[in-house]
Amino acid sequence: MINFDEKRDFIRMTADHPLHFHVRESGQTGHGTCINLSATGVLFHTDQPIPTGTQVSINITPEYSVVSPFDADIEVLRSKPNGVEGEYEIAGKILSILKS
Repeated sequence: MINFDEKRDFIRMTADHPLHFHVRESGQTGHGTCINLSATGVLFHTDQPIPTGTQVSINITPEYSVVSPFDADIEVLRSKPNGVEGEYEIAGKILSILKS
């Protein structure tokens, strides 16, 4: 029997893939690294803070062609320094998954 202590509704998959983002309202763009992904959310690191409540389009393109690219619109739920100077941890709720 697997002991599953996760308190969330969906399991998070660990990821280490390049991520590109576009902030709709300001037009700000940037890149980072996807840390984990679930059916309802995403966590990534980037060198730019993104305010809570901001709607952002993201693209995750895995390095291996076995996994398809992933495009989604998210709402930022948390944005904080991640302990590495000049790097931020961004947690987002997936609002919609876009067809590639």
